Amino acid sequence: MTTEALAGLAAAGGAALVGAMATDAWQTARTRFLQLLGRDHRLDCIEGHLEAQADVVERTAESRREEARAALLPGWHFQLADFLQQHPEAEQELRQAIEQVWWELPEKYQRQVEAHFDVRAGRDAYTSAHDMTVTHHHGDRSSP
Repeated sequence: MTTEALAGLAAAGGAALVGAMATDAWQTARTRFLQLLGRDHRLDCIEGHLEAQADVVERTAESRREEARAALLPGWHFQLADFLQQHPEAEQELRQAIEQVWWELPEKYQRQVEAHFDVRAGRDAYTSAHDMTVTHHHGDRSSP
């Protein structure tokens, strides 16, 4: 798996996991990610970490939950990328977990996971946490 593909898959996994916190999809996400990450024999630690973070999102005012999720996302992105480097054989299992959680997420979180999942990084790749406009010029950049 290329570094770019690994990063995209880890980002999608993180988006699915934190997107599920404080939603009806949480139990599915919790179960699937514990099964996946528990292979490192750190199950108790990971379970405690997941529960504490989900509790933070749950206790956060509805109007600020996106902010709480956004704060948690980079940590899960890093942890899942590190996990995939150590366990490349888990790629398909992570993809299946993301898909299963995606189907249970509210629609607005489905779009976020889908965006992370479909990003292919490279020379001409762009990502944003908010709205943005991208203009791509082929060839001579001096012409409009």
